[in-house]
Amino acid sequence: MTKVAGALAIAAIAFLGAGCGSVDEQNAYVDQVNELRTELLSTVSDLTSSATPSNAAEAADLSGQLEEAYASAADGLEAVEAPDEVADLHSQLVAGLRGIATQIDRAQHALNQASAEQAVQALTDLQTSVARAETELGDLIDQINAEFQD
Repeated sequence: MTKVAGALAIAAIAFLGAGCGSVDEQNAYVDQVNELRTELLSTVSDLTSSATPSNAAEAADLSGQLEEAYASAADGLEAVEAPDEVADLHSQLVAGLRGIATQIDRAQHALNQASAEQAVQALTDLQTSVARAETELGDLIDQINAEFQD
């Protein structure tokens, strides 16, 4: 579970690291996104820094809390008005965060009904999917930065 928690924290870092542009609208957008990033990182860090689930039920509980953090971050990001030039990318970022929350939710349900072997597989699958999502979200952030630098 510790590896999964670390992967989730990395996904948060990669996700909300947007760069800044020179236009006031871009700067306001980046400020809002960075505030959400800070909140998400803090929540994920608080949840995972001392987390040592010793069984599937404890791992499921932690997963539920992490799912809520990502879903809340997606809601917050969705409420941010993105500049026109990055509106489509912004929507993809929201969808990416929701995707991570959904993946965590699936793992939580699997953990609630899992044998030890199934729990390990659910956590392994989650770690793999979060790593893939992290890469995709990082690519979107790079595209947003490129738009702001043009």
